[in-house]
Amino acid sequence: MMAQQSGWYPQFLKPVVDIVNSTMKIGKVLDVGTGPGMLPALLKANDKLQITGTDISSSMIQRAKENVKSPNVTFYVQDKNSFKDISDSTFDLITICSVLFLLDAKTRSTLLDEVSRILKPSGKIIVLTPSTRKPFFSTMKDIWLFPFSKYNWTFFVWKRATASRATIWHKEKWLYYYSQGNRFEYTIFNVFYDYATLEIIKKQ
Repeated sequence: MMAQQSGWYPQFLKPVVDIVNSTMKIGKVLDVGTGPGMLPALLKANDKLQITGTDISSSMIQRAKENVKSPNVTFYVQDKNSFKDISDSTFDLITICSVLFLLDAKTRSTLLDEVSRILKPSGKIIVLTPSTRKPFFSTMKDIWLFPFSKYNWTFFVWKRATASRATIWHKEKWLYYYSQGNRFEYTIFNVFYDYATLEIIKKQ
């Protein structure tokens, strides 16, 4: 969790925050794989949003509840890849940050099918994933782009640790093909100084 106390991690999440704030003035947001609740913490300032964070780890949810105390934010432990207690078409927007690329194809499909079910028509799913567009040595220079923190060294660890899975994710174009198969609109952007991609799929 040291990375989430660094100067770079909020910058990693910033493109998601910007998209949510620019496209939604009011509504329900779900953050899948919320961990200790960093994204809801960054979104809570908009009190017109009802934000829910879920994670399969009960310890992460407990930490999120301790970290984020706001009347418009709730957290609960998710039942693996199922949202069986959530009705169809509940959320206006769903975020999945640095999660999907770590899962196998079957688990991804199960999770995305469930996420799509609980997403409202015309709703959006925002997927943030590390990128391999920049080589590792670029981190030596780009580390100075971020606000100073004694935990900024975790940027190097993150870059190295995510490289293999991120390479496979982007080569497979998994989310693009999933979107095509389900007739969702699909767009992709390079963000976070080209260290990440933001993929957005829109439900018809």
